[in-house]
Amino acid sequence: MPVNKRVQNYLKVVFKVLFSGAAIYYVTQKIDFAEVWEAIRESDLLFLLIAFLLYVFAILLSTYRLNTIFAALPLKITNWTNIKLYWMGLFYNFFLPGGVGGDGYKVFLLNKYFDVKVKKLLSAVLAERVSGLSIILIYILALVYYVDYDIPYKEWYFLLIPVVSAGYYLFLWIIQRPLTKVFWKVTVWSLVIQGIQMLVVISILKAMGTYVTGHRGDYLFLFFLSTIAAAIPVTLGGIGAREMTYAIGAQYLGIDQGHAVALSLIFYFISLLSSIPGLFYSLFTHRIFKHEILLEEQAGLKSEM
Repeated sequence: MPVNKRVQNYLKVVFKVLFSGAAIYYVTQKIDFAEVWEAIRESDLLFLLIAFLLYVFAILLSTYRLNTIFAALPLKITNWTNIKLYWMGLFYNFFLPGGVGGDGYKVFLLNKYFDVKVKKLLSAVLAERVSGLSIILIYILALVYYVDYDIPYKEWYFLLIPVVSAGYYLFLWIIQRPLTKVFWKVTVWSLVIQGIQMLVVISILKAMGTYVTGHRGDYLFLFFLSTIAAAIPVTLGGIGAREMTYAIGAQYLGIDQGHAVALSLIFYFISLLSSIPGLFYSLFTHRIFKHEILLEEQAGLKSEM
């Protein structure tokens, strides 16, 4: 890698660390963290367990969504292999700067093993990410009507939903035209996955006792808004961006800032804990494609008989 490029990458990481630090500092000045800790400490463990299990279920469905996109390339990979690969990617995304390290490593391994062009693989991974973000935006447009804040013309925002869907279809058509064949399948997968994410948030709110406050729509709106904010590549893996979105949003919506930030932190730690199985496959990468190798060997034996 050229020196200038390497320096540029280092500067990007430094900028993200500084931006994350500034965002966290801002939140600490606005929030009473004793209140945040109290909300976390008194949370109902049963509902937190339900939230955790729902989140893991969403991960499993996400692997099927990605495999649907792979199949359109075409790239044939077993679901079990893809689950292992996906989990490894989740783990790397948490511990590599930028939050996309796992995606890059997935592309590297798939290119190495299956000899599929990097451009196609990058398109597939990007298509999965943008699919999730487009559905999040759709949920935001639907939830904005229920937000207790005077947003101009908010009763008409739902009319933009078809525009977002059309935009995603156009995106697929531009980056890799064959992927448009699975547009509807991927869209349905994403709707279900993000719907389950909503149930995760509702379970956390129930655990904290804030479910019955009458502001469920506000919390869900902030959750999806913070997910969009965390996806913008200006922080270190979204750290700080989520919490700042919750803190500022809660102030405008008139909901408890401590509970809002507690929700953010609990969701973050649930997602972090859910990524831990990927540690095994990051250490033993050869195990990811073990099933594929066995299938190839069996196919070779049959052809020789």
